[in-house]
Amino acid sequence: MDNIALARMLYDAFKQGQIDTVISHSAEDARWESVGDPAHMPHAGVFQGKAGATAFFEAIGRSYAFELFSPDEFYASGDRVFCFGHVEGRSTATGRPINNRFLHTFRFRNDSVAEFTEFTDTARIAVGCGTLRPA
Repeated sequence: MDNIALARMLYDAFKQGQIDTVISHSAEDARWESVGDPAHMPHAGVFQGKAGATAFFEAIGRSYAFELFSPDEFYASGDRVFCFGHVEGRSTATGRPINNRFLHTFRFRNDSVAEFTEFTDTARIAVGCGTLRPA
């Protein structure tokens, strides 16, 4: 399977709630990171290995109710895949909407995620989660 097809399959599994599928395609030493401050964004930080990936997805599941999760554009370079997309949903803590764009990067090794990094508008998420108040 090429890397873009693998990334698409992982997104489809995530959207269907099949987190075990995503974890099974995570390397034992995988590094999952969502760039941001964990004090403001529940799933921010660095998570190591399969246990870390499980914790990452549990934090997402506790914190957000997705109405739309859309990986829109894919680009590949060597063992890396880049995906631009957007989400619409609500914070489970506040009920406030969180509509946001993201850039996800994957590095694959032997058909498994070796590294995942998420870049997103952390301030928008923090406001939606109630951990940051706009001025």
